[in-house]
Amino acid sequence: MNTFEIIKTANKNLWRHKLRTFLTVSAIFVGAFTLTMTNGLGDGLRDYIENQVKNIEGNNVLFVRKKFETENKDAPKTDAPAEYKETVQDEDGNLIDPNTVLATLPQMEAFTKEIPEIKTITPSYRIDGEYIMLEGSKKYQLELGMLSEGVTQKAEAGRTIDGENQIMLPLSLARAFDENIKNLVGKTATIAYKVGQNGEIKTQNLQIVGVATKGFMSNYNSFVDAKTARTIYEDQSQNNQFFNQFGNFTFLLTTGETKRVGEIKKALDAKGFSAETIADQKKRTYDGIAIFQLGMNLFALVALLAASFGVINTLIIAVLERTKEIGLQKALGMSRGKVFLLFTLEAVLIGFWGAVLGIAAAFGVGQIVNLYAARELFSSFEGFQLLIFLPQSILIVVALVCGITFVSGVLPALRASRLNPIEALRYE
Repeated sequence: MNTFEIIKTANKNLWRHKLRTFLTVSAIFVGAFTLTMTNGLGDGLRDYIENQVKNIEGNNVLFVRKKFETENKDAPKTDAPAEYKETVQDEDGNLIDPNTVLATLPQMEAFTKEIPEIKTITPSYRIDGEYIMLEGSKKYQLELGMLSEGVTQKAEAGRTIDGENQIMLPLSLARAFDENIKNLVGKTATIAYKVGQNGEIKTQNLQIVGVATKGFMSNYNSFVDAKTARTIYEDQSQNNQFFNQFGNFTFLLTTGETKRVGEIKKALDAKGFSAETIADQKKRTYDGIAIFQLGMNLFALVALLAASFGVINTLIIAVLERTKEIGLQKALGMSRGKVFLLFTLEAVLIGFWGAVLGIAAAFGVGQIVNLYAARELFSSFEGFQLLIFLPQSILIVVALVCGITFVSGVLPALRASRLNPIEALRYE
C-alpha cells in the first residue's frame, strides 16, 4: 500500500461513522474559524496602518527629544511635589536644565558636536495656519505642518518638497480646488496665519509642488519646507516666553547604515536624549498590533486544544472498533510504520477538513463584516478593510490546525501500531 492509497484509506475510514466525524470536525471548525478571523483582524489593522504611515519616509533621519530627568522610576509614586534641580554644566560647558524637556538649537548643536555624521539639525517648529486660497478661489481652513530636511512625502501628483517657499497639499484640500489635482502643481497658493496678540492676519505666497498621498498626518495637514516654517514660527512666537526653545528636533545624518545609526542613538541616549527613526516608529506600531493579534489568537488556540481531546477520543474509539481489521492488515504484511501513518493521517485529515470549513466560513463572514463596517462603522476611514485574509496567514492556520491534530493522533496511532496481530484477531 503506497502513500496515496493510505491517504485514500484514511479519508474513507473517517466517514465510516459520519456523525462522530462530523462532530469532531465541527469542534476543529470553531477553532479554525476563530483563528482565521483574529488573523484577518490583525492583518486588516496592519495593512491600513501601513498604508497610512508609508507616505512619510526618511531613511537617514533621526527624531530626537530631550529626556526628562526624573527620580528613581522604581520608587513608589506619591503626591509630593517634584524637587527643583539647579541648572548644571557638562564637561564641555553646555548648560543642562533638568527641569525642562525644551532645548535651543545652539544647545543641541553643542551637545552633538562630537557626532560627525549629523549633517543638519532642524527644530520642530510649532506653526498654525488660518486659511489657504488660490487666485479667484474660495478660502479654506488651513492646518499647517513642516517637512524637515531629509524627510520626504509620497505624492499623488507632483513631487515632495525639495526647496524653499514650497507647499504640499493634502488630497482632500487639493480636490476642493480642482478635481484634476495635477492641474494644481506649479500654481501659487496664498496661505494666511495670525500673528501678534491682536490676531493680525499675515499672508505668504508659496508654490504648490505636489499633492500628498493620504496618511495619518497628510489627511488634513498642508506641509511646508523648514525655512518657511521658521518664518511663520518667528512671526507667531517671537513674544512667547519659550521662543526658540523646542521639545523635538530632527537630525539629518550622512549615513543610514543600521549599525552606525544604532551607535548614534546610544551616544545621544548617554547625553540625555531619546532618538528614533521612522522605521522605529513603524516597528513600535506593528509590534503593538502583533501583541494584540497574539492575544486574540490565544482564545482560538484554547478552542483548538479543547477540540484536540475530541480527536484523541475519536481515534481511540476507532482503534478499538477496528482492532480485528488492524490485526488482519498486519498479518497480511502491513508494517507498524504504515499503521501509525494511517491513523495519524486520519487525525491530520480531521484537522484539514475542519480548517478548510473554518477558513471558508471566515471568508464568507468577513465579506459581510467588511461591507457593513465600511458602510456603517468606519465610513470615515477611506480604504479600511476590517478583515484581510492573506495567503500566508491562511497557510499558517492550516499548518497549525493540522499540526495540533497530528500531535493529538500520535497516542492512538502508537496504540494501533503496537497491536499484536494474533491477539488483535482474537479481540472481541
